[in-house]
Amino acid sequence: MLQIVTDTIANVLGLGICAAHAWSLRFHFNMPKMPPGVWIITTLVIASEVLLFFLCYWVRQPLAPQVIGIALMCVSAVLFWWTIQETRAAKLRAAFDEYLPHCVLNTGPYAYVRHPFYLSYLLLWSGWGLATWNIWGVVPLIAMGTTYWLAAREEEANFAKSEHASEYADYVRKTGRFLPKVVRS
Repeated sequence: MLQIVTDTIANVLGLGICAAHAWSLRFHFNMPKMPPGVWIITTLVIASEVLLFFLCYWVRQPLAPQVIGIALMCVSAVLFWWTIQETRAAKLRAAFDEYLPHCVLNTGPYAYVRHPFYLSYLLLWSGWGLATWNIWGVVPLIAMGTTYWLAAREEEANFAKSEHASEYADYVRKTGRFLPKVVRS
């Protein structure tokens, strides 16, 4: 019985967080049209959701990985909504957008990492994959992680071409891409 409860919590949480991400595409990010890269991400997200949903119920998992996975997913949700709150007025573009960035954000979660949205997504896929306790659970993390890495790299290249290039270069020296930098004094 506990197994079904933890499987269901992991799946409901995973699907709920993905629904919040979908909401952000429609109502938070400024997109006159959806970039082709977002269509690729959407396809990968749907495939990942289906895989992880069924993996949760497929085999019995130890309780510890499920609890840790669920905790990572909760951290993902908190980071996602913190980042949403911090960027409400910024009118950010979506991943793989062709336009040059119009501002550098360095407050809230951006004070620690340059791509907190992508970090929150990576925490989701890590947690949900861990909750399945199945080797196939790493496939979405690898696919989505590669996609977010490519998107972040493209966004950073766009900053280098923008009027904010020097400000962003200073920001890069202080913050990590997906993980906070360890600053040594």
